[in-house]
Amino acid sequence: MTAAEGTGASGSRHRPVLVDAVVRELIVGPGDYLDATVGDGGHAEAMLTALRGQGRVIGLDRDAAAIAGVQTRLAQFGDRLIAVHADYRNLADVIETLGVRQLTGALFDLGLSTPQIDDLRRGFAYRFEGPLDLRFDQTHGVTASEWINRAGERELTGTLREYGEERHARRLARGIVATRRRARVETTGQLNDVIRSVVGAHGAAFGRTAARVYQALRIKVNDELAAIPRGINAALEHLRPGGRAAVIAYHSLEDRLVKQMFKSDVRGRPLHRRVVRPDQDEIAANPRAKAARLRVFERTGQAFDEGTR
Repeated sequence: MTAAEGTGASGSRHRPVLVDAVVRELIVGPGDYLDATVGDGGHAEAMLTALRGQGRVIGLDRDAAAIAGVQTRLAQFGDRLIAVHADYRNLADVIETLGVRQLTGALFDLGLSTPQIDDLRRGFAYRFEGPLDLRFDQTHGVTASEWINRAGERELTGTLREYGEERHARRLARGIVATRRRARVETTGQLNDVIRSVVGAHGAAFGRTAARVYQALRIKVNDELAAIPRGINAALEHLRPGGRAAVIAYHSLEDRLVKQMFKSDVRGRPLHRRVVRPDQDEIAANPRAKAARLRVFERTGQAFDEGTR
C-alpha cells in the first residue's frame, strides 16, 4: 500500500513497502496473523513464506477486486491464506466469525495499492483523466464527485484544511462551488482545472496541492481516520501476549494518530522510540516508499507457547 500517486498503467503490480522490516518486526512465532489491508498480497506473501507452514494470514480489504486478485495470486498457500472482503473497522466481527482465538501479529499498511492508483476508473491519480470516485469499496458509499457536488463551501474548506492540510483550502472550495454552478464536477480533469485556477497550471505547486486535495477527498469519502483507531484497537485486543502490531503510515495525520494510540495503550508498549523508515536503496528502487513510516507495538504479558496456536 502507498499514499503516493501512481505513474504506471492500469493492472500493474504493487511493490510492498518495508517488507523486510515488516517480516523482521512482526513475525515472532507460529500462529494466526492479520494483514488488515491485504491489497495485492505482497506483505501477506512475505509473511506466509516466513512462517514456513507454521501459521496463517487473514487478509482483509475493502476492495472486492483486491480480494479476488490476491486469492488467485497466492493460491499456492491454500487455506493458509484467508481472504475476506471486509473493512478493518469491523475486524472484531470478522475474527469472531472466523473463530480465531488470538492473533500473533497484525499489520496495517495504510493508504493505496498500485492497482488502485493505476486503475483509471477509480480517480485516485490526478495525473490521469477518469471519474472522480476515490472509494476503496465501490459497492457502497458516495463517490468523491457526489460529495463535492453537494457539500457546502464551509464543509469543503474544512475537509481540505483538516484532511489535506491545504493552505489554499478556502480558495479551492470557492472554486469548486463556482465551477459546479456551471456543470457538475465529475472527473479528475474538472477538479484539476479548479486546482490550476488557484495555484497555476505548471510546476511543483500544482502537484503538491493536487496530492493534498485528492488525499483529503479520499480520507473523507472512505472515513479513513475514524476506521484506523477502531481497527487497531480490535487488533490489539486480540493479540496474544508477546504478539505485535505493525502500522505503516504515509502522512502526518495517520502517523500522529497511530503514535498517540501506541503511546497511551496500557496493554503493551511501542517497540521503538522512532519510526522505522525505508533506506535509500529501497527508495531508489521504489520512490513510493519515501513517505512510509513504520511503528510497532508489542502486547505485554507472559510469553506465549510457540508450540500452540
